[in-house]
Amino acid sequence: MPRTCRLALVALTLALASCGRPHGPEVATSNAAVGQAGASQATTWIELGTQSGPIPSGVRSEPAHLLLSDGQAILIDCGDGTSEQLAKAHVKLDDVHTILISHLHFDHTGGLFAFLGMRYQGGGNFAGPVTIYGPPGTRQMVDTLRQAMLPAAALAPQPPPAYQVIEVNDGSRIALGKVTVTAASNSHYALWQDKGAKPVSLAYRFDTPGRAIVYTGDTGPSDKVKALAKGADLLVSEIMDADTALATIKRAHPQIPGVLFGFVKDHFTKEHLLADQVGQLAAGAGVKALVLTHFGGAVAGDTAQIARLTHTIGQTYKGPVTFANDLDRF
Repeated sequence: MPRTCRLALVALTLALASCGRPHGPEVATSNAAVGQAGASQATTWIELGTQSGPIPSGVRSEPAHLLLSDGQAILIDCGDGTSEQLAKAHVKLDDVHTILISHLHFDHTGGLFAFLGMRYQGGGNFAGPVTIYGPPGTRQMVDTLRQAMLPAAALAPQPPPAYQVIEVNDGSRIALGKVTVTAASNSHYALWQDKGAKPVSLAYRFDTPGRAIVYTGDTGPSDKVKALAKGADLLVSEIMDADTALATIKRAHPQIPGVLFGFVKDHFTKEHLLADQVGQLAAGAGVKALVLTHFGGAVAGDTAQIARLTHTIGQTYKGPVTFANDLDRF
């Protein structure tokens, strides 16, 4: 997809902010599904931010997730508002020593500057360094954020810490104590046509003591993600209701050029997962439970939409399905 069209796509998706994204408790959590997900005291997955961004919301935070396992607090993606969500989850910034970024879109990285800055100014240097894993380009992003911290550092007794950055790619494996992380590239940039290197978007598998959890990140249909999720206890997947999202854009911008609308449609339907594709992924991978996040195309108050999408998923996947809210634990 040409860069100019991608920029226009971002601008158009912002039109969904007022009427095309979740704004309340309409995305219900099934307690039964949470229980069947096998949550335990040893390993817990927390949905810090379930918003499909980059859309500001009064009730949902941007994409961010937390894995508590083996005495570690591992942050996965760091959208805007992550630091505040960690506080609501009663996790201190000082307790987070590992961050994994799935891809470098703003809604998944926008809270990283605040996290690093608040951790630094709040004395987090004394708690030990933070290691940030992410796709190629992560080091440049973090180096730039560190440079942006220098004016504040002039008033502090110590310079900003040199956070360790490790770039990972398809097939990378990371040992974090008793937690093993495996990365797989996915198809979120399937339509990329710009010059230069194609960006990398990653899905992650976390093999922990007693549980395996897979996070799709942002992706379209992907055999690599299905292989990564094989036999997982919990699959945390994005989901896009493209028809609803596209109808919302049409109503908000009836004069949208057809070619641009076509680009947006292709992005929603080829670089994200539709409900039937989520079901096929979960069933094909044989996962024990499914949690939906990054819910694109939701309509405030439309409980029928959740029922419709759940029914579509259930045509192929017969396990428990949960549409997550912020701060839900699994």
